[in-house]
Amino acid sequence: MIKKGLWAVIAVMLAFVIFDFVAGLNREQEVREQASVQNEMGVQEELDAEMDLEDMSEEEIEALMYELAAQNSENETGSMVEFGLNPGNTAYDFQLEDMDGNTVQLSDYRGQKVFLNFWASWCPPCRVEMPHLQEFHEEQDDVVVLGVNVISSESNPENVPVFVEEFGLTFTNVYAPTDITDLYRVESLPTSYFIGSNGVIYERVVGPVTKDILEAKFSMIE
Repeated sequence: MIKKGLWAVIAVMLAFVIFDFVAGLNREQEVREQASVQNEMGVQEELDAEMDLEDMSEEEIEALMYELAAQNSENETGSMVEFGLNPGNTAYDFQLEDMDGNTVQLSDYRGQKVFLNFWASWCPPCRVEMPHLQEFHEEQDDVVVLGVNVISSESNPENVPVFVEEFGLTFTNVYAPTDITDLYRVESLPTSYFIGSNGVIYERVVGPVTKDILEAKFSMIE
């Protein structure tokens, strides 16, 4: 009986793990679909701003939309952009609020290198690396340090501004809802991305980094 009960517990735990994994994949797919819809809306808005559609045939409109979509999906080298989280992929764009309620969009930093860092106030490794991030930020002109607080993991939201003040952080920090952390596959903290000036990911790092590592990595990134 004891063995049967143990196997039953293991079966329930396994079922829960599988359910949670599938649910995470579904959330990620939903966010990607929303991003795709937003991109199509952006193409339509750009098209509306360019000309009066009433004077065009359906074929001409379709051809123009295809051309605009292709233009919006090309990087500086002319190849098609592939969004993702692997090196060589363009980082997913997002709009999040900073600590003062201002909207921050990742693509606004296009033309600058970005160190995208997901953190939480309770995370010991995050506390270890924060002085390094702040010092690196103070010494850099061509690299943006963008902190992303995983607000869903905080036991008390008030801990976030206290953390920022404690370490004297002057670089931008934003709040990330679950859909963004799922999209960026933030499973351990800190999780960071080295992003080039063209928006392309060069490396994903799980764990704390130092100022020396940041300087060495970004010296090899365009």
